[in-house]
Amino acid sequence: MSMSSLTGYFKEMGFYRNEISLGPSIRQKRMRWVGIVYILVSLGIFGRQITNFPKVSMKFSNLNGSIFFASLIIGFAILPYVMRKITKHKPKPGIEHTISAFGIGFFIDFASSELLRFFH
Repeated sequence: MSMSSLTGYFKEMGFYRNEISLGPSIRQKRMRWVGIVYILVSLGIFGRQITNFPKVSMKFSNLNGSIFFASLIIGFAILPYVMRKITKHKPKPGIEHTISAFGIGFFIDFASSELLRFFH
């Protein structure tokens, strides 16, 4: 896998793929949406880490930079594939993309912690 195809995997999520324009405006919109969904998936993971979901309470001990940084790394790993599946059906970004990004982060973290607890 070449470096350009690797960076394309993380940057190209299919936003505005049907739009054609002259100039950098579509590229800038695309990159803005890529940044937004990466932040939202990371916030979803981080939000799950600082709550005791399904019990409604906060774990302030997990409110630190290292957990947020780990959330970013996990978000980079899981988001591109899922976002491509969503943009295949709706290439123009909207509320579905934002809610999906946050929800994916939150529930992927929740499901993984429940699976680990089940097998221990």
